Amino acid sequence: MDGEALLVRSADHLVIGVRWSDCTTDGTGVLVAGEQARLWLLFPPQHVGEECSPPQSDAPLSLAAGSTGAEVPGWRGVLAGPSRIVAAIPPGRRIPLTANGILDAMGSVPLAVASAQETAVEIPWRTMLVPGARTDGGTVVCRHGSHTPAAGVHGLWRTRLVDAEVPAVAALSDAHLTVRVIEHDIANTADPDFGPNNTIGLPRALRTRLVAETAVRPATAARLELSSLGGTLHAKGAWTAFEWEQRTVLGRDMLVRARLEGVLYPLGHRAEYLEVVTREFDATAGGAAVLRRVGVLTVVEPVRRPPDDPGLRRRFPLGDIEIEQTTFTDLASPNAAVPGAGWQRTALPGIGEQSTHFRPTTAAGAPVLFPIRCTTSTGVVTFAMPLFFVAEIAVGATTSLTDPGLAQRLSSDYGAEAVAFAPTPIDITGTGGRARGDIHEVHGLTIAGIANQSLADGYRAGLAQLEIALPALRVLRGDDQVTSVRLADNYLRDGAADVLMEMVANQTREIDFARDAGRSGGLLAPKYIANAISRSLGPVNLGALPHPATGLIDPAALFPSDQAALLGFPLKTLVTQLRLPPEITAVPRLGAAPEVRMQWRDVTLRSTAAFVARPGTRLDLTVVASPETNETTCSVKDFSLELPPGPRRVLRLNFAALTFTQRVGSAPDVSVDGIGVEFVGELTLLKELQDLVQLGDTGKLLDITPRGIAVRYALPLPPVTAGAFVMRNIALTAAVDIPFNGDPVGFTFGFASRVSPFQLSVMMFGGGGYLEIQLDRDGLRRLEAALEFGAFVAVDFVVASGEVHALGGVRFTLERDGAVTLCGYLRIGGCVEVLGLISVSIELCLSLTYRSERNALVGRATLVIEIDLTLWSDSVELDSGEWVLAGGAARRPALRDRDTAMAQWLEYRAAFAGVGRE
Repeated sequence: MDGEALLVRSADHLVIGVRWSDCTTDGTGVLVAGEQARLWLLFPPQHVGEECSPPQSDAPLSLAAGSTGAEVPGWRGVLAGPSRIVAAIPPGRRIPLTANGILDAMGSVPLAVASAQETAVEIPWRTMLVPGARTDGGTVVCRHGSHTPAAGVHGLWRTRLVDAEVPAVAALSDAHLTVRVIEHDIANTADPDFGPNNTIGLPRALRTRLVAETAVRPATAARLELSSLGGTLHAKGAWTAFEWEQRTVLGRDMLVRARLEGVLYPLGHRAEYLEVVTREFDATAGGAAVLRRVGVLTVVEPVRRPPDDPGLRRRFPLGDIEIEQTTFTDLASPNAAVPGAGWQRTALPGIGEQSTHFRPTTAAGAPVLFPIRCTTSTGVVTFAMPLFFVAEIAVGATTSLTDPGLAQRLSSDYGAEAVAFAPTPIDITGTGGRARGDIHEVHGLTIAGIANQSLADGYRAGLAQLEIALPALRVLRGDDQVTSVRLADNYLRDGAADVLMEMVANQTREIDFARDAGRSGGLLAPKYIANAISRSLGPVNLGALPHPATGLIDPAALFPSDQAALLGFPLKTLVTQLRLPPEITAVPRLGAAPEVRMQWRDVTLRSTAAFVARPGTRLDLTVVASPETNETTCSVKDFSLELPPGPRRVLRLNFAALTFTQRVGSAPDVSVDGIGVEFVGELTLLKELQDLVQLGDTGKLLDITPRGIAVRYALPLPPVTAGAFVMRNIALTAAVDIPFNGDPVGFTFGFASRVSPFQLSVMMFGGGGYLEIQLDRDGLRRLEAALEFGAFVAVDFVVASGEVHALGGVRFTLERDGAVTLCGYLRIGGCVEVLGLISVSIELCLSLTYRSERNALVGRATLVIEIDLTLWSDSVELDSGEWVLAGGAARRPALRDRDTAMAQWLEYRAAFAGVGRE
């Protein structure tokens, strides 16, 4: 039959439960064992899981002490579950149902330790220990303390588990036991929440680790005792990358020590984490014997060399990586309830779920920043960054540090960390700066782990992003903005790839000379978007690299905007057979700031619009900038400009070379070589006149200033006289303006001009006019024409003379946007002069103008009177201002007042309409 009882003996505080199976009773209080007889001793909780706090910290609780109202410090705790020892009783064994009889029976036979359902002791909290003999083939027995009083005093009853081969006396110093931790689910119980800085002595991360480690190789125990008041355990174990030691007396921890080896992620330096819990009589806690916890992280591999794998070296090309501080104390426990700082658990193949990694955190709750020093071929970089501690869990042939699933998890959990430091030149390729674009001025890095990597060499970091200052763009753009870039995928796969880095989203850079065309003399104003960094060419556009099949660049892809121009003509229409984009690089110099160069050499051009290219037409641009010099040189060779654009070209300018050079501190230098001018098309008939006045010698007609080049032409014709008909001031004019601000080349052609109109007279009647046309690459810019005619009468009586005139005219203007201005006007005036001492003149001008942009008819009247009395003179000008006769915007109040006055006048005039007719 099965049965159970409670053994209670007050003299030595014996209180345990007893259970038996497959036993019978003979009626005299004696159990007789059957074939499968088992005897259990059931113990109350053998351990108290106490709250551990940092050294010198205040007590977490204040508890009332009795009825006095005084308070004492307190710490929390949790009780372990029951423990049991089980023995197989030989068949026929007789066991008296007394305390001594049952205890003697248990102490005379080996304990059953083969399965989890047999002997199991919960010391510490939620740690189920199964004892074993340390000798091969040995057995475990329990030896109870003596019940015989000494000097009338009974000692506390206890039972000690020992190897049966160990003599009774020797067992007091070393029980010669092994212990295994079983029941993963029990060990995996969540720790009690003792607050953000406190934890339990043996936390879950260590309990589950002990389950995995002792399953392969048990720990050793020098002492394992059970009693009614708690158990005593002296145990320790050492495994690959893990050590544990536990000293517990009567259910209270005295020492818990755990050392875990691992690495710091993502850099991969070897490190170890040591956590020690000791019981101390703490004066700051009222003299209480409390558990204090200390955590220490030690870097055991301060310097990590670059990997042998070229692909990994390309991902993090910073040379040797040194962690300058090797010991970190005052750490928060990763087992405490600190959000984001505790152990993270991962299921490992062949091992099960384990606490694999945590972010080291200070007791104040801030992440630990590890000081890093990287020694590159071009300089030393120092910064600080947080790291993960990743425990190495090596059970059998399986290790956590080579598990790709954990590597993926770490990459996700760590994310990326941005670090900033003083601007430092760094060889991004780690090859010693073989190419001009290998070394860059770096202001910061974003470091991340590599999810998919070969783990044979341990964890390695990668550069997710770099903050670089591009001296070339700094010079060309005129700003100090840093650029966020990432290493190009093609370069990471193949270190020979030319495109080294790509700019991250929204970080592209604009190479824009169009905003400051004077820097290249306005001749060349390149403008394009740079979204990558080439080792040989500097900033480039990925969409405008040479085509693999043809080796040519699509100019429209490189220069999508019409603002990218040469002499005002879009570059995308001029450039042909283009094999390289503009090259922008920073050339390092020993002990000095780099020299920035932008070069675009021997670029072939083709004809477009008014620009006429020849076989030798070439474009060159060179910009050199350093602290000592800043020079820009741009030249265009062997080309012509035929104006106006279109089929009716009348003027051709031939250039052997046009060169613009600008140096800091000096005025721009413009050189024009081999310029020639000729009329073509419908003005070919003027060629003879051109030769007669030596118009081809343009040196006197060429005006070169820092603002541009102006070429002016005027072909004056002699007056034409035929009786009373006289025509004077006849001239054909032409002008070409090449501005240095990036505006298009302009062309002006005229017959006379507004400043100097032609004059026509027939007896007393006369007049004049002019015609001017302005054009550029896009066609008509402005057309203006005016004609004027009227009468002049003059008299001279020696002592007095005078003249009167009446002239009428019309002026027509057509703007590029289609706006038309048509103005008709009347000028009436005259003057009288007496003896050269007194003169009076009067001029009245009435105009009526139509403005198409306002769709308005505008009128204006101006009266000017001048009086000169030799010693005194004055003039008076009366101007009506403009008034809208029809159309236009809503009338202003003053115009409405005029309308009212006009209406009153008309009414007044109508009242006298019939007077005097009868």
